[in-house]
Amino acid sequence: MVRVGSIIALALLESVQAHAVIKTPDPRRTGPVHKALCGETLTKTLERDRAGPIETALKNAAGAEYNCDPFLCRGYQWEDNESKLHTVVSGDVINFKVDLIAGHQPGYANVSIVDTATNEAIGAPVLTWEAWPGSNKGPDRNDTNFNVTIPDNLSSTCNIGGRCVIQWFWYVIDGPQRYESCVDILVEE
Repeated sequence: MVRVGSIIALALLESVQAHAVIKTPDPRRTGPVHKALCGETLTKTLERDRAGPIETALKNAAGAEYNCDPFLCRGYQWEDNESKLHTVVSGDVINFKVDLIAGHQPGYANVSIVDTATNEAIGAPVLTWEAWPGSNKGPDRNDTNFNVTIPDNLSSTCNIGGRCVIQWFWYVIDGPQRYESCVDILVEE
């Protein structure tokens, strides 16, 4: 005898292609400003699955109005995350850990410093992976536990809280699906 719950769970597992999110340092998350700008429908979808693809959230919010850019830190707002600001200087090293929930669909990933005013990377990515997740499944894998070194020449752009983030970005080609997490930084001289 097959239970209905088992069938639903199996269907959900089959529909999941991938899920991942930055675990540490604590990334931007939703809050009241995010909800006000992105709307209740989009916010609820993003809250339900912090590690889910942005495209799924947008599909679930189809027809709903929102006034945020879900492709910039999932629409999460600086004002909801000010307490998570990391004050750094060039050369500082920050350890990142990615919670890879489901990674059976490959893609590519990178870590970049992003100017939130333009949603553009400042310079080249700090780290890149042509095939993410990698094939190394051991405890020493460097695609879910890695260090980011703060580049030089960021203090003139990233000298105000909320202006710059370290963005981890994963693009699953078969879907397509985008995943991202952002950590706010303020760069001092």
